[in-house]
Amino acid sequence: MLATLMTATAAAPRNDHDERVRRDYRCVPLDIVRLYHDLGVCLYTKAEDQDFPRLYRSSRIAITDDDVNELRRRGHRWFYVPVSEYAALDQEVKRTLRDKLCDQSVAPEERFAVLQTAAAVELDSAFHMIKCERFVDLSRSIAKDINALFGDDAIAPRRLFDLVQHDFYTFTHATNVAGFATLLADGVGLSDSASREQIALGALLHDIGKRFIPARVLNKSGKLSDEEWGQIRMHPQRGYEDLCEGAGLSEGQLMMVYSHHERIDGQGYPVGMVGDEIHPWAKLLAVVDVFDAITGARPYRAPMKIGQALAFLERNAGAHLDPDMVQCWIALMNKT
Repeated sequence: MLATLMTATAAAPRNDHDERVRRDYRCVPLDIVRLYHDLGVCLYTKAEDQDFPRLYRSSRIAITDDDVNELRRRGHRWFYVPVSEYAALDQEVKRTLRDKLCDQSVAPEERFAVLQTAAAVELDSAFHMIKCERFVDLSRSIAKDINALFGDDAIAPRRLFDLVQHDFYTFTHATNVAGFATLLADGVGLSDSASREQIALGALLHDIGKRFIPARVLNKSGKLSDEEWGQIRMHPQRGYEDLCEGAGLSEGQLMMVYSHHERIDGQGYPVGMVGDEIHPWAKLLAVVDVFDAITGARPYRAPMKIGQALAFLERNAGAHLDPDMVQCWIALMNKT
């Protein structure tokens, strides 16, 4: 579905500064720092007129709520953490994860951002193992946490969008999509806890077939060759085949993995399903997968603003995306 978008933007002038930032740093939402104050890593900030992040506070100096409020007033949403230090941050967040997830004084979307940060490094490691069992087990645990976070309180998807990370990192995308899919499932009437948890897990696993694609292809800034595009188009099938071997997933979850790039008009992949041949959960996933992809930074293009992204979904409703799912997501995103 994003082939046209990728082709159109891949030829745009490359910003080598942005690419270096994406390669060397990970984004951390300000609200996570508000919850922890002392994460034991150096924190950097980047204004729009700066090419690279600049050191804001060394690891030896704690961040206060006043610091965070002032940064937010100045338009900042993220701290930048060097990739070399991100694992240390991950360990500190993970050490207190269960307490944070159970803290009812913290908004559910803020707890979700903590979960996303804590999960990233561990998912990354498990993703590259020869067998997928560890990745599935981790994803199953995260899906339970997402379902629990979003089960009791009314969460505005727009608020969740404002807090979570939107870089091109595979595992921030996966957790974003899982959170969005859970909220959309509730919006379209799949409000029972078991279905929501299954959908969250299917969403976390939807790109598992990409572990068979070389990183140089996944992160390529320029136009893909026919051979490289062929590798990309195979990831739903490769992921489906990987998960059919004892992962214990339902038909709906497997179809989320296999069919999330199919299109209503039959022009998708891997096999060109049409309309109702596509599982409803895969149709649901496709909407939030595209939304998160086009609003997140990628090596080959800049992110869209929310209004642009929702207009893109609406233009592609009916031919590419399920129109009812699209309209429900737009309505949810417009709620405050």
